[in-house]
Amino acid sequence: MAKIDAYEFRRVLGAFPTGVVIVTGMDDGQPLAMTVGSFVSVSLEPALVGFLPTKTSSSWAALQNRTSTRFGINVLASDQEDLCRAVASRKTDKLEGFEWELSKNGSPILTDSVAFVDCEMQSVSDAGDHDWVMGSVLDLFTLSSSLPLLFYRGGYGSFAPGSMAISTDIPVKVLSQLDLIRPHMERLAVELVAEVSIMTRVETELINVGSAGSSTRQGRSSRVGIHVPFMPPIGGVFAAFGGPEAEAQWLAQGHPDADPALQAHFEAGLAKVRERGYAAGIGHERGSGIEHSAQIAYGGRDPEARQRLMAVVNDAAETFNAADVTHEGEYEFHSATAPVFDKDGACLFSMTVWGSDGLTRGSDVVATVERLKLAADAASQELQFRSR
Repeated sequence: MAKIDAYEFRRVLGAFPTGVVIVTGMDDGQPLAMTVGSFVSVSLEPALVGFLPTKTSSSWAALQNRTSTRFGINVLASDQEDLCRAVASRKTDKLEGFEWELSKNGSPILTDSVAFVDCEMQSVSDAGDHDWVMGSVLDLFTLSSSLPLLFYRGGYGSFAPGSMAISTDIPVKVLSQLDLIRPHMERLAVELVAEVSIMTRVETELINVGSAGSSTRQGRSSRVGIHVPFMPPIGGVFAAFGGPEAEAQWLAQGHPDADPALQAHFEAGLAKVRERGYAAGIGHERGSGIEHSAQIAYGGRDPEARQRLMAVVNDAAETFNAADVTHEGEYEFHSATAPVFDKDGACLFSMTVWGSDGLTRGSDVVATVERLKLAADAASQELQFRSR
């Protein structure tokens, strides 16, 4: 075997950025943790993941030499560098001062992480000066839509995507259509200096499949990959322009015991969407509340999440596309969404511009909506002429 210089080995491989996770476990009621930059997905069937700790690591020894064989993988967010460094540098009490809770399988879930994977240790094998640890996945879920923490050339950081598009969860045909309209999304984001996203409907779900620009809203990152249910008031554009069947399915996904007046509010809102050619979200608290509750309900971690989502939706029903924006007013402009039609006239995508925190002048909201409608129309023409 060739002799490779250790410094050159580290320098060259440091050019490859990696995600950062914290492996957690419990021992006699006390949490254990170690920072790892070698986490990897191994197999889908069966579901397996793995990581490679240094054999001389005392943190790995503590996790390995305990009664339990279960451990958790916490994918760190870009703003969790302090947690990462604390776990890496401390000898004991690694999680002191940081919030966490136990998973149903008994491993610590670190608050505000991007994702969590619950595992049962399957095997530990030799890998030079490291061990190769493989775990069977017992459960997994996302915790936030934050961008992940990265390790690159010896330092921590993140990345700022100019534009992102999903490559899984949607049919190949839809993905090819997304590639055609992506430049329109990117140009709109640059012109408005705002986040612009694209969503598509897959049966009873809506999937955020593309995003460009940076959010001007505090604490918000890319929405790409997030799934939400197709139900009032989410996805109103698909219900308004998708025909009677789509509208009926959208309304049916709501609360089974909903008051008839509630459905009337949503039906009136759909009529407004058809009349205007777009759906509007006014009110940051209600809009963010629906987004957050829908994301949690989709994840399925909490059995009461859907009930909480229904309560949030019911509270927002009266304001669903009810407000007429005037040039003279000021508004908490949360979002505006316009339809994108394919060559057959079906609403294949929705394009959304996201507002900034605080109040926005009505004249600016009107101008933003008009520019959105132009971009969505141009994207529709792209699909109608280039996808024939």
